[in-house]
Amino acid sequence: MICKRCNHINNDGAKFCIKCGAPMDENYSQSQNINYNQPNYNDYRYPNNNQTDWAQIIKIIIGTLVVVAVIVLLGKQFMGNDNSYVATQSEQAASSSNQQSQGSSQSNTDPAYNEYNNYTSKNEYNSYTNNNYTRNNSSSSNKTGGYIISYSSDVLLTSSDIQGLSKQQLRYARNEIYARHGRKFQSQDLRNYFNSKSWYRGVIEPSNFNDKTMLTNIEIKNIQFLKSVEDSM
Repeated sequence: MICKRCNHINNDGAKFCIKCGAPMDENYSQSQNINYNQPNYNDYRYPNNNQTDWAQIIKIIIGTLVVVAVIVLLGKQFMGNDNSYVATQSEQAASSSNQQSQGSSQSNTDPAYNEYNNYTSKNEYNSYTNNNYTRNNSSSSNKTGGYIISYSSDVLLTSSDIQGLSKQQLRYARNEIYARHGRKFQSQDLRNYFNSKSWYRGVIEPSNFNDKTMLTNIEIKNIQFLKSVEDSM
């Protein structure tokens, strides 16, 4: 038997529908005693869950793609700024290196620059006490070590350092600076003089001796000073 209300199939002879409980009388009319306010659970239409789920999934996918795109764009911008910063730092380092190279080049070519760096740093910043200490402690070595001026390679000479020296002694004092570096001499009197000194070791030929590379600026300055006094006598 089919229930006229819910169309459920019941056993023959059933007085009530086992599903909705409606009487199974053959004269029962669907229009009789029907409570239209009572929901018909068989015909109730639920929302299409599949359609709703797909819409939400699509929205989630679109939102995810947007977020990924934004992250990629921000990452590219950040990397671009970072590379720009690194490039700027590299340019600054290169500029600093170039300035140092230029300074080094100037030091090798500009006499005034060399004179300032060498004489100022080695002499003007050395205290007067230290210079006097060098001179005072070298006075005894002048007598015992066979030097005319033993400190002529250490400090700039003044008139007081050569007071009382003869022209020949000035010549020895001037060449004494070369002799300390092992330079040989062409003049026989200079060879005889320095060969008699225990500290002298002549190993470099005069033609192979380069004043600019083998002498300090203090020594070159003292040689010029002694030569000028020697020539004036």
